[in-house]
Amino acid sequence: MRVLLAFGEGDRGLTLGELSRRTGLYKSALSRIMVTLMRHRLTIRREDGRYSLGPALYHLGGIYERSLDLNGSLLATLQALARDTGESASFYIRQQEQRLCMMRVDSRQQVRDHIPVGSLLPIDRGAAGRVLTHFTKPGLSSEEPAFVVATIGERDRELAAVAAPVFGTRQRLIGALCVSGTATRFSEAKHLAGIRSLVLLEAARLTVALGGDATVYPSA
Repeated sequence: MRVLLAFGEGDRGLTLGELSRRTGLYKSALSRIMVTLMRHRLTIRREDGRYSLGPALYHLGGIYERSLDLNGSLLATLQALARDTGESASFYIRQQEQRLCMMRVDSRQQVRDHIPVGSLLPIDRGAAGRVLTHFTKPGLSSEEPAFVVATIGERDRELAAVAAPVFGTRQRLIGALCVSGTATRFSEAKHLAGIRSLVLLEAARLTVALGGDATVYPSA
C-alpha cells in the first residue's frame, strides 16, 4: 500500500529510485514488490523503465464509486444542516449554464425561501451558482477565496445563502451544498458565521462519504 500511495497527482511514471526515496524502502525490496503489483495489474512498467499505476486500480475505483450512496448520504447531510441552522438546506448540481436543485430539506421557519426540487436557477447568481462556476477543477487548495461563499440579496434582494463545494472520487466536483434563508436573518453576523462553519463542516463530511479528500477544506 505504501508503494501505491507514493504515486501523486500528475505523476506520469516513477523510477525505482524515486519510489525508494518516497517510500523509504530499499530498491531490492521494491523490485520484489513491483513484480507482485504488476502481476495483479496494480502497476505497470513502461518502455522507459518507469512505473505507473495499473488498470486494476481504475477498475477497483469504478466499483467503489458505484457503491457510494449519494442520495442516502446527501439526505442525512441536508437534514442535519436544516436542523442545526434553522434554515433550508439544498444540494445543487450544474446543468450547462444553470443549476439544478437536486435535493432539499425545508426550514421550519414561517418565513423562508421556496425552491422546489427540480428547479433550475441561474448559474451566475447566488452562493451555490458561484461555487459551481468556480470549482470546475479538482484539487483546489484551501487558499482559494471562494471555498465557502456567502451572498445576501444577489439573486433576490430578500434572500441570502451560504454554499460550499462537495467532491467525489478523484476530487471530481459533485455539486454545491447550500443553506439559504431570508436576508434579514443572514445579516446577523453571529448567525451567518455559524452557518458558514456548519456548511463547511458538512461539505467536508459529505466529501469523505463520497470518496473525496476532505483535507483540501480550510478549517471551519
